[in-house]
Amino acid sequence: MKRPLNDILDGVSIPFAYKLGYMINSYREPSFRAIEATHGLTRPEILSLIFLCFRDGISAADICDFSGHLKNNISRAITALEGKGLVRREPDPQDQRRLILYITAAGRRLHDKFMPALQQREQDMMACLSETERRTFEGLLRKLCAHGPDWNSKEHWCVTPTKDLPASEQKPRRMKKA
Repeated sequence: MKRPLNDILDGVSIPFAYKLGYMINSYREPSFRAIEATHGLTRPEILSLIFLCFRDGISAADICDFSGHLKNNISRAITALEGKGLVRREPDPQDQRRLILYITAAGRRLHDKFMPALQQREQDMMACLSETERRTFEGLLRKLCAHGPDWNSKEHWCVTPTKDLPASEQKPRRMKKA
């Protein structure tokens, strides 16, 4: 007999993070796979379009800073989106070395095609909560997000080498964020 999912979610040593990850993955993975299959966009491209639709006129570094995605992944996504005519890059008037990103009309139309499915999926995910529970949950999420820069800058999350593994099998140590 299968163990109930709650046993797994409650049994790990990081129950809050594990549950948040489970919820995010359950929402995002099927949604993004469908967008990839239907519209030919990669996940970093989807993320970049969503971000630019909300806040146009930013740099790729801004998207990386907010999302935590690697610079090379976002850079490739922006190059691909530009090639598809979905975004354009312009030099920053204050710093000609920096490029500012703008979503094009075609990019906004594509965003508007896939966003209703993401919104519906979010509604389906939240359907088990009452309106009061939704407001409470939203408030708690806002508080956790606001606290993110404080705990994310701490060194305690760094991966440390395992003495039992040979050097070739050890994962690199993540550096403390500045």
